[in-house]
Amino acid sequence: METIRPAKAYEKHAWLILFLIWAIHLVLSARDFVPSLQDVCLGCPPGALTTIQASTGMTWSQLLASDPKFATYLTTILVDDGISGVGLAVFGMTVSFTSYRKGAKWAWYLSWSNPIGILTAQLNMYALTGSTLVIALAAVLIGACLLGLFLPYRQFFPGKRPAS
Repeated sequence: METIRPAKAYEKHAWLILFLIWAIHLVLSARDFVPSLQDVCLGCPPGALTTIQASTGMTWSQLLASDPKFATYLTTILVDDGISGVGLAVFGMTVSFTSYRKGAKWAWYLSWSNPIGILTAQLNMYALTGSTLVIALAAVLIGACLLGLFLPYRQFFPGKRPAS
């Protein structure tokens, strides 16, 4: 008879790491619903350019005053991006809370979208702003994601059990 070893605490609760990273994604995506928040750069050193400034050469308020039609168009793009980001975050939180927590192998593979998405988004942000702090934040977030993925690895891939 094969004995099943009980899951260790870090294996049982690693899903929380991914859930919290998705919750951060939810908050950051929701800020796209308020375009004036584009003048705020979370994770940028003081005086660093925001993505709006790097793209247009103006702050959001300056863009709104100088070209209201373009600002309105950009607002719709930001809101669309916010809707997509919030939807993805809710989906990721749901997968983390349900299937990943239960050990579904497909959820482990799907959860790789988190660190890959963080990497691509932060490299894009770095290309726009040149802020090396963005890379440091990406490293921390990706490291946390990798912890959430690899701590419960044996739960998803138990390996061969020797025959008794």
